[in-house]
Formats: sequence, structure tokens, C-alpha cells
Amino acid sequence: MPLRSLLISLTGAVAASAIAAFCGRYGFAALPTSAVILGGLMLLMMVGQWSTLVYYAFSPKQLTFDEQAVVYGRKIYPYAEMSNVGSYVGKAATEILMSDGKQLLLRWDIWQAAEIWERLLEERTLPYLWRKVHAALERGEKVEFGPGASLDQDVLILREGRIAIATISTIRFVNQSDTGAQSRTLHIADEHQELSVDEGHLRNQHVLLAVLAEKLSAN
Repeated sequence: MPLRSLLISLTGAVAASAIAAFCGRYGFAALPTSAVILGGLMLLMMVGQWSTLVYYAFSPKQLTFDEQAVVYGRKIYPYAEMSNVGSYVGKAATEILMSDGKQLLLRWDIWQAAEIWERLLEERTLPYLWRKVHAALERGEKVEFGPGASLDQDVLILREGRIAIATISTIRFVNQSDTGAQSRTLHIADEHQELSVDEGHLRNQHVLLAVLAEKLSAN
């Protein structure tokens, strides 16, 4: 379902088309300066939301989170077959990678109550992914959580920094805004250092946090 940004974009498109038609018939000289400026702003607004318009136009209109799977249009994506869940651009979109290599991109800006659906996705994928991570750790393997993080039984790596899991004292997120774009950074520290990584560089972030919480509570 389109949100306010989509409606604004459509309004901008209509306004820009009307102004363009007027200009073509009467010429720019007949237009007041304020109308030309307004038309330019509307056109920029439309271009800025173009990817959202295209995604909305061609995406299925049904998105359902069942107990065992995500139903997107006519396709079914079982939680048990999801291998990676990653958020982008301040959680404006979530990309899901299936075990067979297929991908599903969910653009949250066109769905109402997106935060609820995202929490449901994390809750329902957590048991399956948590078991996979634990099995890998028990085999002595290092588990990757996207390009930004990895861990083994005792050590967490964030970007290029290493920190012993048993010494972690704080785990927190910091919201940031850069020229209007929202993002979050994960900060993890002990008494000697603080490591950080952009949320966009993490995959299965909810699983990473659950594993860390379990290990810290055991210590």
C-alpha cells in the first residue's frame, strides 16, 4: 500500500506534466518565475521517488507473514530456508537471501506498519538461523554476519577490530542522519576499546545480537 511519499510523487508527476504541457504551448516566457520554480521542484520530487514508483508498480500487492513462511504475491518463502536477512538505508528495505540463492527485496516505504512486519520477520527467522549458527560454532567454525562482522566461540570481529566476547561491557545503536539519509551504527565496547560498524554492513543482525546476549549471560 503506498504511503505519503508515493502520493507526493504522483502529485509531483501530474504537476510537472501539466507545467510541461503549458510551456510547450505558450513558451517559458509566458510563465511567471514562481511557476517555473515550482515546476522544477515538482519534477525533482518525482525523480527522487522514481525507484519507489517503479517498485510499487511492478511488485505484488500481497505481502503476508504466515507462521511458517512469507507469502509475497504468488511466491512462498519459508523461514526455514532463509539464510541471510539484511537491512539497507536505515531499514528502508530488507533483502532476504534464500538457501537456494534466490533473493527477495522488501521495500518498507510502500507498506503500512512496516516496523511490525520487520519485527515479525526477525522473530520467525531467529530460531532457524540461531540453530545454524550454534551448529557452526560447535564445529569450531567462524560465522560471518555480512561483511561487517564475524565471530567464533570466543572472539567478535567488527570490521578490522577484535574484541573478546567475555569482556564486552556495552552494546548499543546510534542513529545518524547525513543529508537526510537515515542510518544506524552498532557500537560494541569493553573497558579498553569501542568498535563500530554501520548496520547496512550486517546480515542476520538479530541473530548476532541473540548469540552475544546468550554468551554474555552465561559468563
